Amino acid sequence: MTNGLVEGSVNVDLVAFGIIAIAIGLGALSAARHFYPRLELSEDALATVRLLTAMIAGVLLLAGLGLVVIGVAG
Repeated sequence: MTNGLVEGSVNVDLVAFGIIAIAIGLGALSAARHFYPRLELSEDALATVRLLTAMIAGVLLLAGLGLVVIGVAG
């Protein structure tokens, strides 16, 4: 029988995977910033690569943040 308090539990697996996804997203942004000047691409191709990298990193960051929130709240 409970004493009226709600027990909270943290799903460590979800939090860990969320932190890993966030780290990979930030690492991709950092690596891209380092390697973009070395690419010998036209302006259009470079803009496309930057947009694609930003979209991939954004998905990873948002998914990681969502996993952390669900892991802590769940």
